[in-house]
Amino acid sequence: MSTFHKTFDEVNEDDLKFFIESGATEGLQLEFKETISNNISLVEEVAAFANTQGGDLFIGVKEREGTPIEVTGIDINPDQEILKYKQWVETNTDPALTNILYRHISLTGGGHVIHIRVPRSWNGPHMVKNFKFMLRTASAKVPAGTSDIRRMMNVRDHFLDQYNRFRVQRIEKTLNIYKQETPFVLVHFLPTSAFNIESNYPIVERRSSINLSVLGGSGYNQGINAHGLYYQSIGTNGYRGHTQIFRNAIIEQVSNMSFNYRKSYEEPRKEFFSTTHFENSLRDSILNQIRNYEQLNMQDPFYIFVNLIGASGVIGHSYGAYYISAPQAIDDDLLQLPETMIDPIANLDLEVILSTIINYLWNAFGFVSKPEQ
Repeated sequence: MSTFHKTFDEVNEDDLKFFIESGATEGLQLEFKETISNNISLVEEVAAFANTQGGDLFIGVKEREGTPIEVTGIDINPDQEILKYKQWVETNTDPALTNILYRHISLTGGGHVIHIRVPRSWNGPHMVKNFKFMLRTASAKVPAGTSDIRRMMNVRDHFLDQYNRFRVQRIEKTLNIYKQETPFVLVHFLPTSAFNIESNYPIVERRSSINLSVLGGSGYNQGINAHGLYYQSIGTNGYRGHTQIFRNAIIEQVSNMSFNYRKSYEEPRKEFFSTTHFENSLRDSILNQIRNYEQLNMQDPFYIFVNLIGASGVIGHSYGAYYISAPQAIDDDLLQLPETMIDPIANLDLEVILSTIINYLWNAFGFVSKPEQ
C-alpha cells in the first residue's frame, strides 16, 4: 500500500489515518518516521528511494516494526524544518538530488506531518557523502553492492538501446505504411519509464483532454488505434505528418512542414529546412506535450529525441539571419540529434532546452551555433 500513485498535493490526513486503520506497512515506496535523528539518516532514506523506484516519506508518524500506529505530528515550524531537510539532501548527495518535493500536512488536532516525495532518479546512482550508495528493499534502506551500482550505471545505456530499436521500427512504419515522403522530422517524447512492462496510461479514456496537433500544424480530432491515440495531416501535396501517443506515454511526431515543399507533383522538392519554423513549432510542441502529460498524471522525466530522416542534401535557413558563409548541406541521410531530458518537477528553462537542440542542428549545417539575426 502506498500514496505514491496520488498527486503530491492531494495526500492528506485521511490517508495517514487510513494507513493505521488498514494495518499498512512500510514498503518499497513508503516509509514512516516519528522524528529525524540526524541528517545522514534522512539523506540515506531519500537517496535509497531515488536510486530504486521513488517513494513517499512521512515524518511525524510513529511506527512499530514498520507498521504505523499513531499520527504524532511535529510541533516545530514546518517551513523551517523543510528548508533544513532540503539543504541536508542537496548538500549531502552526489549527484545532488534537487528535484525532491517537500510539503507539510496540517493536522486537525494541531501539529504537522512533513511529506517528502522522492521521484525515481534517472541521473544516478546517487552517493551519500558518507560514501554509501543506498537502495530501497521491501521495507528498508540497504547499502548497494558492487553489482547493484554497476546495474544502476547501465540503466541509461539500456534505455538508449531500447529507444534505438523502437526508432528503427517507427521509421520503417512511417516510410512503408504511412508512405511519408522524405525528408521529414521525427520527434519522440520518451518518458524514462516508457519501456517498463507495467507502464500503461489511460490514453484512450482521457482522449477529450489530449491535444495531438501535428508538429508545425494543427489538428485536434484524434482517432483511436491499437497503440493509443493518433492524428494525421494530409494536405493538397500529400501526407504532411502525424502524431501518435502510445499507451506507455511515448509521443511521436512526424512532420515535413519545416521543409520547402514542391508546388506540384511534377516539380522536385527544394531541400531547404526552415530552422525558424522548426524552433517555433518545437517550442509549442514541448509546452503541449507537458500539458498532455499533466492530463495523464505522468510525472517522470522525459527525453526529447529529434531525428531528420532523408536529410542528406538539406540546407538550413533562418529568416532574417546574417550569414558570413552559406550553410552547408547535411551529409547524413539519418541525422539523430543528441537527446535532451526534461524533468517536469524541476523548473523548466524552455529556451535553454531549445537553444541546445537548435545549436546542434546548426552544427550539421556547418555553424558553431545559430546565426545572429
